[in-house]
Amino acid sequence: MSKVSPVPSFATQYCKGLRLQFSRCISFYISLVCTRVVFTCLTFIHKAFTVRRGLAIFALIMVTNSYALPGDKLVYTLHDSVTKAVKKEIPGAAIAIIIDGKIRLLRGYGVKKVGGKNRVTSGTVFPLASISKTFASAVTSVLVDKGMIDWDTYVVPYLETVEFSDPSQGSIITLRHILSHTTGLVPQAYSDMLEQNVSYAKIRRRIPQIDFVCPPGDCYGYQNVVYNLSAEMLELASGHDYDVLVKEQLLIPLKMEHASVGFDAFKASKNRVEPHVKVKSGWAAVKPEPYYYRVPAAAGLNASAQDLAKWMLAHLGHNPSVLRPSSLEIMHKAHIRANQSRYRAKLSNVYYGLGWRTFGYQGITGFVHHGGWVKGIRTEMLFNPLTQTGMVFLTNCETKFAREIVIDFLHLYKKHIYNSEKL
Repeated sequence: MSKVSPVPSFATQYCKGLRLQFSRCISFYISLVCTRVVFTCLTFIHKAFTVRRGLAIFALIMVTNSYALPGDKLVYTLHDSVTKAVKKEIPGAAIAIIIDGKIRLLRGYGVKKVGGKNRVTSGTVFPLASISKTFASAVTSVLVDKGMIDWDTYVVPYLETVEFSDPSQGSIITLRHILSHTTGLVPQAYSDMLEQNVSYAKIRRRIPQIDFVCPPGDCYGYQNVVYNLSAEMLELASGHDYDVLVKEQLLIPLKMEHASVGFDAFKASKNRVEPHVKVKSGWAAVKPEPYYYRVPAAAGLNASAQDLAKWMLAHLGHNPSVLRPSSLEIMHKAHIRANQSRYRAKLSNVYYGLGWRTFGYQGITGFVHHGGWVKGIRTEMLFNPLTQTGMVFLTNCETKFAREIVIDFLHLYKKHIYNSEKL
């Protein structure tokens, strides 16, 4: 409690001069002190009320007034959408939104585990699932820039123990074919065996049994097991294990402090989510599974929304010392027309680059995207380099909301970013 100022000395003189009784003098002192205390309290209350009222008015203006910065409406709408989804539909989520090269929203929502009290934050770690593929192409670009390997290095004989069902076709498969899903092999070869808990070594021995459906480079066929051959090639080129390579060449230079590679690293994280699956009563937490971590180039990364905001900025050209502009152009360039997947009704000109999808939306070109889906987890990341704008969305459950928020972002992007750029 603040110290009350001493009673003015004129009071003492007054008491002495009038020779008041001792009791009356004490009463006079007390009355003056009380008056001073009351006045001080009233002044404090008035100031507090004024400040609070000012803050309330400021908040009201921020919510109801026309939005001051380009993209404010996009940010507010998506924040509101995730807030409502966490209250009604999903256990937890994290989001990052970048507009004009600046982070405009970065936060977590909900809980890490249903029934728990630990909140999701922007630093909470999620398995990235297939967003991991974007790191494989990026670390390849680093080694290519250093002259340690080439995009068009042939898989055979570089990997001496790899064979294909048709040697003549297999002999022309390159690292570029692997990273663009254009090997010509049957799509999703042996992904089911990963989910059956079969080791990567055993699955790899069955690669010679995979049939070709087209010559390499002629068609798109999404892979996980075959995609991981890229990790083997990079390990051989660098002399380092894949996890060490990614950490040293990407995660550390970009200061992605919560990011890691591998199942053990995910389990060791103190701030991580639990996966959730749908049951009759709602969502149920399940143990994270190691299956897809066995193909780290395809699905072995872990990261937070905070980390992926940095990852996006790197792909928007903000860290040329790590990812060169020429490398970004190669990765983001359309290499092969791809199926439109779960977004088929909304997107146009869907292609796959090197570790990334590219597409257009209602006349707007230049979007770069990848999503991920493993048991109990959904992840999405998309951006448009032309406007330096993008979104990361991570959630600890298998929900259609992950798909919906991508479309919502595109709609809001057209309305509040693209159209404003045209004015």
